[in-house]
Amino acid sequence: MVFSTDNTGIGLLLCSYPPALVDEAVASCGRTEQRRRLLSARLMVYFVLAMALFSPAPYLDVMSRLTAGIRRGGLWGDERLPSGEHLPSKASIFQARERLGSAPLRELVRLAARPVASPGIPRPRWRDRPLMLVQEQVMELPQGTGLGSTLRVVALVEAGSRAIVNVVLGEAGTERALLRSTPPGTLLMVAGRPLTDDLLRAAAEVRAEMAWLAPTGWRRPETRRWLPDGSYLTAMGGRRLRVVGSGLVTTELDHELAPAAELLALDAVTAGEHELLRGVMLGSERERGPLISKTAEGIRQEVYGRLLVHHALGGMPECIP
Repeated sequence: MVFSTDNTGIGLLLCSYPPALVDEAVASCGRTEQRRRLLSARLMVYFVLAMALFSPAPYLDVMSRLTAGIRRGGLWGDERLPSGEHLPSKASIFQARERLGSAPLRELVRLAARPVASPGIPRPRWRDRPLMLVQEQVMELPQGTGLGSTLRVVALVEAGSRAIVNVVLGEAGTERALLRSTPPGTLLMVAGRPLTDDLLRAAAEVRAEMAWLAPTGWRRPETRRWLPDGSYLTAMGGRRLRVVGSGLVTTELDHELAPAAELLALDAVTAGEHELLRGVMLGSERERGPLISKTAEGIRQEVYGRLLVHHALGGMPECIP
């Protein structure tokens, strides 16, 4: 993600995540310093965001562009900044990132991740019910992070606004954690990942319904009973489901309350949004570059940083010149 001017990009970050909000996230995680540091926790939060904004630029280039943009922004207050001719070393920046950890970035995601659809940003709904997308991206990792060779990033996305309203990084109980605050009655569109029993169970617990877009060439389950709209009831993993058309599976069993034609039209409504998380993590044509950190906390920082930059770009229209 490259901006035409660094000032625009850094200004966007400062507007979307004001220093007071960043300080709040840092303090809530117990990362506020007892003594004033040149590479403060606040500055390192913005450094992680700038890494995502200017990826794949190297450390010292990111720090130079960040501090120059902050000075021109005039929103920093009296906290010291590294000077252009005396930037900290790459090793110092690495150590400061390790001191920070990923918790403040995760807290900032929590504070920022919310539905943002408004009169200017339409929110597609289905039969007056919220419409959300469940997306997953598997990220390749460098060796030696302690997280294995890949990391699962699973996100809940608001259709229309494309706001990421919750995210979970490859943990046990991912689906339950992802959907825990989903409003009852929400219809969850799922594409590009398996329809697992864990996901179905998590949706049932919050009384959400699900529509899964099956991949090309999937094996259709056995027909149990045909319905008047051409869909049919079946069972998968001991759960009653309904198959609509050639590749949509849903927990909406009533063909009158959820007509087949309306369910199939949802794919067109959400066209172009099913690859959103991939774009956030990798950029178009993988322009954003791979995750480069060598530690587990550093990897998590990078993922949260990319999510926060996406939110700043799409969720804060008042901050975009």
